[in-house]
Amino acid sequence: MTTPLLEVIRHAYPGASITYLAGTWSKVIPEHHPAVNAVIDCDTVGIPGRYNLNDYMKTARNLRRHHFDLAFVLDRVPVSSSAEQLQHQAEIYLDLARAIGLPIGTPRMHFEPTAEERQTVSHPQHMRVALFTGGGSNPGMELTAKRWPLEHFRELAQKLISKFGAQILLIGGPGDVALNQRLSAELDAPDGTVTDITGKTSIGELAAQLEQCDLFIGNDSSPMHLAAAVNTPVIAIFGPTSPQEYGPYPPDDPKHVAIWRHPTGKPCFFLGKMQTCTHCTCMQAVTVDDVWSAVQRLLGPAVQSRQEESRL
Repeated sequence: MTTPLLEVIRHAYPGASITYLAGTWSKVIPEHHPAVNAVIDCDTVGIPGRYNLNDYMKTARNLRRHHFDLAFVLDRVPVSSSAEQLQHQAEIYLDLARAIGLPIGTPRMHFEPTAEERQTVSHPQHMRVALFTGGGSNPGMELTAKRWPLEHFRELAQKLISKFGAQILLIGGPGDVALNQRLSAELDAPDGTVTDITGKTSIGELAAQLEQCDLFIGNDSSPMHLAAAVNTPVIAIFGPTSPQEYGPYPPDDPKHVAIWRHPTGKPCFFLGKMQTCTHCTCMQAVTVDDVWSAVQRLLGPAVQSRQEESRL
C-alpha cells in the first residue's frame, strides 16, 4: 500500500537516494520498486509482541548512522477514523506527501519482477486466470472470515473453463495448499488446464506469474494487491473488510473490480481489528453470478481478440 507514495516521493525528489526500512516479511516489496535505492531489514521491529527494546535500539542506531535528511514514518496498519468516512490505506499514506505540499498526480501500486523471476514463467498460449482461494493470514493476524466459499470458486472455475476455455492458475502460500488441492480435485477439466503453484513460489516469482495472467480473482489479500501492482486486471471479493479501505488501488481503474455485499454497509473489520458481528453472511452474499458478471466485463474484449486472432 506504500508504493504509490514511493512514486510520489521519487517524482518530487528525482535525484534523492531513497532508503526503505522494512521487516523481513515485507522487505520484498520495496526491493522490487524502482524508486527505492536501498532497503534496511529491521527484522520484526514494528510487529507488536515480536520485538524487544534491544531490537528497537539496534534499529535506531542503524538509522542514525545514515544521517538521513528526511523521513516518512509509515504506520504499519493505518486506519480510517470513522466507519462512515472510510479512506483507502494508500490514500492515508499519501496524506504524508500532501502534508508537506508534494504534488500527488495519479500514482499506482507498483511491483517490478526481476529478469530472473520472469524467466521462471512460461508464456501461456491460452487465456489464463489466477484464482486465490485463501487469505486472511498475516504476521500478527488471522482472519479467515475473508475467504469466499470454496464451492463458489469451484463453480466459477468450471464456468471459466467451459465458457472461455481458460487455463486456471491456483496460487497461494503454504497454508493454502489443502484448499487448492481440494479445488483442483473437484474440477472437471482437461489435462493441463489447471496448474497449481500454491506454496511453490517466492513473492517475486508469483508476481511474474500474475503478470502473465489475463485476470486475477480472489479474496482481499496480499496476492490481490500484487496482481494490481503488476497491472493485471483484478476482481476482488470482500466481506468483513471494506474495499473503500483495502480494495485494489487505484479504485477508479476500470480494470479493478471490488465486490462487496455487506448487509450493513459498514465493515466488521475496523480500526485494525474485528468488531462484534451478528450477521456473518457477507462472504456468502457475494454470488457466483456477481463475480461472473465482472468476469464478462473484464475478459469480454480479451476473448473477442483471441477469437479474431485464431481466425487469421
